[in-house]
Amino acid sequence: MKALIQKDFYVIWKQMRIFVVIILLLSIMNSAFNIVFLVVWCSMLPYTAMAYDERSHWNQLAAMMPYSRRDVVLSKYVLGWLCMAAASILCLAARVVLGHFLENEVDTSIVLTSLCLGVISLDITLPAVMRFGVERGRMIFMVVIFGAALGAGVALDSVDIPSVPLPVMALLPLAAVVLTAVSIPLSMKLYQVN
Repeated sequence: MKALIQKDFYVIWKQMRIFVVIILLLSIMNSAFNIVFLVVWCSMLPYTAMAYDERSHWNQLAAMMPYSRRDVVLSKYVLGWLCMAAASILCLAARVVLGHFLENEVDTSIVLTSLCLGVISLDITLPAVMRFGVERGRMIFMVVIFGAALGAGVALDSVDIPSVPLPVMALLPLAAVVLTAVSIPLSMKLYQVN
């Protein structure tokens, strides 16, 4: 599976270099929407890798190689998790540096919330993309991802995160874990070699 993830990173490296610059520029702005948007946007990078795979018919080649369906599906999830974690770390680092110079307090709960929302959006959309392919599944993940980013960003900008009760905040990571536990086996079942 490590080789599959490496292949995906090589395939989308040019897009990722530009993406790192965008993350750093947008995370400087003090907006929860920007952080949520960036992290959730990273959850779409596995779809970019899948689009390149479909275009080059790589899935047919992978079916002839010693990769199991489990390896192919899990590699897309792990790619999404790694990209979202990297974006979260970059956003957090930019906020810490900016907070040091502007003497602002750094709120890590926004980054953690956006990470959970990214995982949830990946869990909801990836099974459909595995079943229908990137082109047909594009509308599903666009609606879910942009809807989640817009709704969460607006909600986070209007709500003081530290004032939200801890049990309510604990539901988001719990939802991410439960959805992941359901989404991965579902994606393995629905995965189609196109």
